Amino acid sequence: MLNASTPTQSPRSGDKSRKRTIQHERDAERAWKEGVALSKAGQHKAASEKFERAVRLDPTDSLYWTNYASALNKIGCWIEAVSAARKATEIDPQSLISHQLLAQLYRDRRQNEDALAVLESLPAEVKRDARHHLLMGACLSDMGRHQEAVPKFLDTLTLKHDSREAYMQMGFSLAKLRQYKQAAECFRTVSILEPTLLSAAVYAPHYRAWACDWDGLDEDKSRLADVIDRQHEGVDSEAISPFCLLSFSDDAELQKAIAEWDMRRYAQVKPADRHAFPKRDPNERIRIGMVSCDFHHHATSMLLVEVLEKLDRHRFEVFLYSHGIDDQSDLRKRVVAAADHFIECGPMKPLEQVDAIRSDRIDILFELKGFTLDSRLATFAYRPAPIQVAWLGYPGTCGASFIDYIIGDPIVTPIEAQRYYTETIAQMPVTYQPNDTTRTREASRTRIECGLPEDALVFGCFNQSFKYTREIFSSWCRILKRVPNSILWLLVPDEPVRQQLRVEAGRRGIDPNRLYFADFEKIERHRKRLPLIDIALDTFPCGGHTTTSDTLWAGVPVVSLMGQTFASRVAGSLLNAVDLPELICTSPEDYESKAVELATQPDHLKALRHKLSVARDTAPLFDSTRFAHDFGQLMLRMVERQDQGLDPAPLPAMESQA
Repeated sequence: MLNASTPTQSPRSGDKSRKRTIQHERDAERAWKEGVALSKAGQHKAASEKFERAVRLDPTDSLYWTNYASALNKIGCWIEAVSAARKATEIDPQSLISHQLLAQLYRDRRQNEDALAVLESLPAEVKRDARHHLLMGACLSDMGRHQEAVPKFLDTLTLKHDSREAYMQMGFSLAKLRQYKQAAECFRTVSILEPTLLSAAVYAPHYRAWACDWDGLDEDKSRLADVIDRQHEGVDSEAISPFCLLSFSDDAELQKAIAEWDMRRYAQVKPADRHAFPKRDPNERIRIGMVSCDFHHHATSMLLVEVLEKLDRHRFEVFLYSHGIDDQSDLRKRVVAAADHFIECGPMKPLEQVDAIRSDRIDILFELKGFTLDSRLATFAYRPAPIQVAWLGYPGTCGASFIDYIIGDPIVTPIEAQRYYTETIAQMPVTYQPNDTTRTREASRTRIECGLPEDALVFGCFNQSFKYTREIFSSWCRILKRVPNSILWLLVPDEPVRQQLRVEAGRRGIDPNRLYFADFEKIERHRKRLPLIDIALDTFPCGGHTTTSDTLWAGVPVVSLMGQTFASRVAGSLLNAVDLPELICTSPEDYESKAVELATQPDHLKALRHKLSVARDTAPLFDSTRFAHDFGQLMLRMVERQDQGLDPAPLPAMESQA
């Protein structure tokens, strides 16, 4: 029996063991170096095999595990990558790089709480670098904790004063905090640092528009025009949001060009052939899928839900793919109940969502976001369904070759405007916009309750402030001058923006006290105040959408100015659908004269309000049964072409048979 002091190996065997250990370490280092070279060459699968050998030969080196985790992630082995990265942090709890990698892996899957916990677990004595602060700020921002995120971005800039990403991220957080002027300055700074960066050049005027800070807008627009010109020269950039152009450009050709430019980020994706999908069984219901993060208390769901409820279930089976929040609202519950299948896709990466949609054998897949927040265009790039359609969420082209149709109507998307859309135009008979007839019809609130004068004529606009251009505000002021006993009621909750508009009114010779401002309110309370408006004034070139249909439902006439883009023609479509085409104007002079005419002819105004009150029960805009039928017929026309092996073609409006 061995006692405690008795060696378990001979000196010779100990030497062999040490030599074997040294040899393993050398072999591990060699394998690691080979893996690094392969990684630099983009051969990530081969690199992962080399790193796997390195950690097997020397499992005590944190750097080997970190490189292994990175390579595993690049070949799509996320779970294994997380395991390897966590092993690296356990071996070396003070390793900045391994903690950052593990946090990034979690953040890539939108697991921001886990990512933040990893970053915060680093011992206090470890010096944080700029990337560490940037990652923390990004996680906090993605979690909606923008007040905490901004100082982290400032910490980043202290260490790396020219960090483009820190300025960009801070700009978005400031915008979420409704500090629009400061957000615009962040993006303007990036434009100065990188004059060819299109994204910053787009966001700077967009957030300046939110602030109604028009003095610097011309300079921002000029810079944007210069950057756009450079793009045609081949200068590259990152992903942008063409949405930002909607509020200050009525140039449909430009909007299409920018959308197509943005879609270059999917150029390397190989979509499935639309004709390679299995033939649909004609005896089965048509499977329609809709992808959105807005299946909760959101304008998209408010418009959509009743049509889903009334869609012919003998012909159609509805799949909703949600990557948004469950806000526990009544509307969320109603949307879920309206679907045959409700699939939660929040944590899914694009290819995972593609697999889920393909496994459901979807016939028509609807993209309901476009260039709005948290879009899943990346999923559509792979073509998970034979027919892919843009509808409702974005008023313009996506610029994407993988979207087959855009649903519009004869006004928002006239067939002769096809050249402005990469999608093929498919027209609803009257209007592209569905509506919910279960909205409240209760009596309106009082003017006193809402802080309005009892004896004034109330012009109102409840579109958001980024749609208030210098030109449209000037029109409003000229209208106020021509109607002396009138006020302008605007939905502007932010005091800095209110003050800016008061200054702008004064510059135009209007007493700032004639401007009244409303706060955001819950939707039912908001709708009850809309009837207090005598005449609604739409914005241009981006008009109201859900806001306009809510206003018409409230019995309030809307004077609109129609241009060339989808976004500028929505009110025209809605007014046509309530038989009030005379309120559609095509010039600022006509727009101003029409508003003054209504304001000075009380009997005519009263008749229009009565007509709108009746329209809630009679007009196509508010006939969801008819819309559901016409929508179904349009889908059948798309499917018929697909079943015949034909490519998408323009589908002009057909007369409703409902």
